[in-house]
Amino acid sequence: MPRCCRVLLLCFVAAYARSALAQEQLGKIIGQIRVDRGDFPPHGIFVELQLRFSTINSVYADSQGRFGFYNLDANSYHILIRDDAYLPVDELATIDPLISPTAMLQITLRPRPEGKVTPIENRAGGSNPYMIGLDEYRKHFPKSALKEFDKGLRADQDGKKDDAIAHYERVLKVAPGFYPAHNNLGSDYLNKADLDAARREFEEVVRLNQSDAAAYFNLSNVYMLTGRLQDSEQFLGEGMRREPESAIGFVLRGSLDMRTGRYQEAEGALRRAVRISPVMAQARLQLINLLLKLRRNSEAKVELRSFIDTFPDNSFTSQAKELLHRLERPVSAESHN
Repeated sequence: MPRCCRVLLLCFVAAYARSALAQEQLGKIIGQIRVDRGDFPPHGIFVELQLRFSTINSVYADSQGRFGFYNLDANSYHILIRDDAYLPVDELATIDPLISPTAMLQITLRPRPEGKVTPIENRAGGSNPYMIGLDEYRKHFPKSALKEFDKGLRADQDGKKDDAIAHYERVLKVAPGFYPAHNNLGSDYLNKADLDAARREFEEVVRLNQSDAAAYFNLSNVYMLTGRLQDSEQFLGEGMRREPESAIGFVLRGSLDMRTGRYQEAEGALRRAVRISPVMAQARLQLINLLLKLRRNSEAKVELRSFIDTFPDNSFTSQAKELLHRLERPVSAESHN
């Protein structure tokens, strides 16, 4: 059974963990990569698809720079390219079947300035391995570990969390320093409400990769769920320092402010999260929670209607409709409950 500490952020964590779009509303991301002032590299370009800071799929672009990800739920995804020859790419792609089931991306790779790539043997311990690119990073681990990692990605994509966990654990037996496996393992533990195990994995991600904001946000979330608010505050600050305009960061900021009674600051953070990512359901849900807590029911009803219109197939939409119905009932009717 989920631990009681999850209740405080029920909407946030549950929306964070799953999507409930009908199968016929699945979307896709189609991308085209070109190289600024150069030819497409012969070694190919490795492209990652991330959701909730975890890699859920990856492909190599073809010789013309084309790539695609398919059968995607409505959500905001990050497309990452981290190649040692080019500056890193992090593109946001939003799947919204109500508008269009296909997100089209045009990505331009820009060569790194000479001398900016740090050789792996000269990097300080714990520095960001993505400074040399994911392809280069993967070369330093056994093929058996990489095959298990890819199996874990496929299991995650198919919703087989226990299988994914088993694959990631096998990766780490062979390559304990392969931090993407720690990150994905932590996310799967979080989805299973094993918060202690999730915390250990995310702590290891931070130790191995000190430049990635996602790891700090993940740790902040876990610490908040376990009531360690000072630690949550610290790691949230580290994440926001690395990614100042992160919508998930502002959701965490608002959630922490709610926990500590800073309601005005919480509202500002949550509304900013909605502005940054209008299709992030958890930001709107947490804002509704705040307005209800403050007994600003008229505003909560406005946000509930907006949520229902924007996310007609979200797993929380039926609850939102029920809550809206209760708020719109005459006071005399409610008093008899």
